[in-house]
Order: sequence, then C-alpha cells, then structure tokens
Amino acid sequence: MMRKVRFVVATLGLFLAPALATDGIVWGEQWGSPSWEAAFAASGRWVAGWTAGDLFAEGAGVDAFVVDAAAGPPRGWQSAWPGLERAYAIEILPDGYAWAGTVAAGAPDAMRAQTDALLVRMTAEGAVAWKATVGGPLTDEAHALAPAPGGGLYLAGQVEGRVYAPGAGGSDVFVARFDATGHRVWGVQWGTDDDDYLTAAAPDGAGGVYLAGYSDVDEDCRRVSERGFVLHYGPDGELTWVYRWGFDAASRPVALAADGAGVWVLGQTDGPLYGAFGGGRDVFVVHLSAGGAPGAGAQWGGDEADLAYALARADDGTLWVAGATANALFGPSAGGFDAFVARLGADGRPAAGWQAGSPARDEARALALTPDGPLVAGLTYGDLLGANAGQADAWAALLLGF
Repeated sequence: MMRKVRFVVATLGLFLAPALATDGIVWGEQWGSPSWEAAFAASGRWVAGWTAGDLFAEGAGVDAFVVDAAAGPPRGWQSAWPGLERAYAIEILPDGYAWAGTVAAGAPDAMRAQTDALLVRMTAEGAVAWKATVGGPLTDEAHALAPAPGGGLYLAGQVEGRVYAPGAGGSDVFVARFDATGHRVWGVQWGTDDDDYLTAAAPDGAGGVYLAGYSDVDEDCRRVSERGFVLHYGPDGELTWVYRWGFDAASRPVALAADGAGVWVLGQTDGPLYGAFGGGRDVFVVHLSAGGAPGAGAQWGGDEADLAYALARADDGTLWVAGATANALFGPSAGGFDAFVARLGADGRPAAGWQAGSPARDEARALALTPDGPLVAGLTYGDLLGANAGQADAWAALLLGF
C-alpha cells in the first residue's frame, strides 16, 4: 500500500544560534500493511528493510524488501522465501546491489527463530545472483556492508559463540570478506567479555575496512552501560588498531563515513562526551585518523532525546546526519519523536535541517546522497506521508533545497 505526498517545508533551528532556515521540496512515499514494516538502509537510489506482511508480494513469514526509489512510481521487491529474512544494510554496485541482514530459512515461528547473517547479491533487474551466510548454532546477524577489493564485499555483524574464533563472551563482532562471486575469502571475530554489537562499516579507501559498535558493559561495575569502539582491518583480515571510548559517558557509535584521511564516527551519548549535555540523548560526531587517533569531536541536542542513526559524506566533505528527535530542532515538534535530517557545518554542528513527524513515533533510519538531494528513509507509527496501514509503516523521501 503506497501513499505519496509532495509539499514544501521551511525549517528553523530553534536551539542553535543564529536561527537557521532552509526552503525545500519533499517527495515522499509511505508503505505499509496491517503488519509491521520499517526501512533501515539506503544506498544510491535503493532503500531496504523488512516486512511482516504482504507489502510488495504475498508474504512468507518475515521478508526483506528493497525499493527502487528512482522508479516512477517507486518499485518494490519482497523476498517471500519461507521463514525469516530481514534487511539491515544495502550497498549499490556498478551492475546491481547487495543487501544484508538475517535469515532463518523455513523457520515455523519466524519472529522467534535463531538466525544466521545473510548476504544477497542482486542484479540491476532485481534477480538474485547469489547468497552467502555466516553463522553457528546460535543467533547471528549482519548489520553492515562495505565494498571490498576486486568487486567484493565486506559483511559485518555480530555472532554468538564460536564462528571464526572462540567466543570472548556473550556476542562478538565479526567481519567477513567475500569476492565478487560470493566466495568467502576470510572471516574474523573480535570481542570483549561483555556483549559486543556491530552497528556500521565503511571502506578505508585502501582495501581495508572500518567497523564500529559498542559493548554493553556490566552496570554493576561500570558507570555507563554502552562503551563504543571502532576497529580497523586490513584487506587480508589483520586487525591494525582498536579505538575505545572511556567511561565518562555512554558512547554508542551508529554510523561511519570515511574520507581518505580516516573515518567520521556518528553516535549517541547520554552524558557530556564532547561538550555540554543537552538531555535525554545527544548526537556526537568525531573524526578518527587513519591510525585511530581521535579529533576534538562535537556534541549537540535539545532537552529531550535526539537519536542519530545514519551518516553520509558528500563529495565536498559535507556531513549529513539523519535520526529521530523528541525536540523542536528544526521546526515545531509534531509529538513523540519526529524524523530529522541535518547538514553539518565545519564545527560538527547543524548548519541546516529538516524535521517532519506525526503525533506518533517517526524515525529516519537511513540516508543516502543522490544528485537530486538527500534520500532519507525510516519507519512511522503514524500518518507521516499518508494514512498508516497498521502498526509501523516504512517510508522514504527525497529532500530538495538544503
């Protein structure tokens, strides 16, 4: 079920000085069924997520979906394989795209099934070229993709127990390199004695890959429950460095964007990590050098929670951020959480922004920069871009005029 809306949005940065305004056109679609849907990833013109209903085909449990947002109207594909498939990452390629997430093939109870990490290579026409999985007997998931040398792909996520090495405790992070035909070149596993979760990956520009995530530390022994980390692996699977935040405030890295000199890290914090704490949750951004040395960092947010989820870097070096806010960051709050997109200035703080919402919860979970403007996608429990079909709907919008 699709709804389209086209309108003009003027935005105002209420907590920034001086006040900011942008004037742009928003094109949007909302997709839903009586069941649950959400979009979690965007790359180029493609948007990916998962559905528990009959979104673009007759469902078969829990299905991944991919939408070609450049088609008019946008064209959707649904896996419709027996069991469970969820898409959490997508990567555009010269002759198609790949998506990654979780799979529990043929599971009788798809919502409660133990899963493997899944990588699916698709042609430009939407046909499956090949599939690959990573996992053991417990619950394993993929949450990120990045290009690898020779047309290959890095698949990254978390695993429970031994997959590529003895488990360090709880869940560990993994990264596996696949060649262009779907053959696994190598796989490695990293972890602490806490539960470790993978949130993002980005190519380093020299054949290696950056990974980000966080550890759920024992709150009985530590001041915070989330301790972020960034890892760097070379093209042959060698771990070259690890950067970990301290215990001054919670740190949850959520997205990465490499720039040739290192990598930008976007995250969430519940304390004064890189400046004064606004309240609830703040957004932070910091640059790590190619050797893992941190820069100064920036932090911003309103009195209530601001949840960063996605980061994109333009060719001119400008950073863009997407997420959800319970504040009036760039315009009046519609209630609950609104979706937002912000263009950052050189100081790492918003230079312009867009905010939209319904009285229910609305989140921007994915962001891609296109020649026509930022493409943003996420989930809504309300009537964000049309009538809600039931529970959460997925949505995507092209923003113009920032």
